[in-house]
Amino acid sequence: MVIYRPHKGGLKEALAEAREFDSFEEMKTYIASDYKKMYTELGFKNPPFYVDDIVIKDESKDDNRCGWHDTRYVCVKRMGNEIYDCPQCIGMCATDYERG
Repeated sequence: MVIYRPHKGGLKEALAEAREFDSFEEMKTYIASDYKKMYTELGFKNPPFYVDDIVIKDESKDDNRCGWHDTRYVCVKRMGNEIYDCPQCIGMCATDYERG
């Protein structure tokens, strides 16, 4: 199992949108689909990125604020036509977390 929260203004807002998945691939598919839906609603014809553009950073941190013990950055290599030299964070994920 893996849990994901999008990058938001505050931890409370981000955790309100947290979702659990059976695998990293399932999580990435959801994220790409969610962003595609949001961009379509904004009038864009193309999705901002694809599943293959999503990367999970190797380094993890213990986030004792929410009980996620191996919190890692979820990043994208591009957004629309902009390709990043350093992938940009769009959320966090963990596999070792307290279920509440």
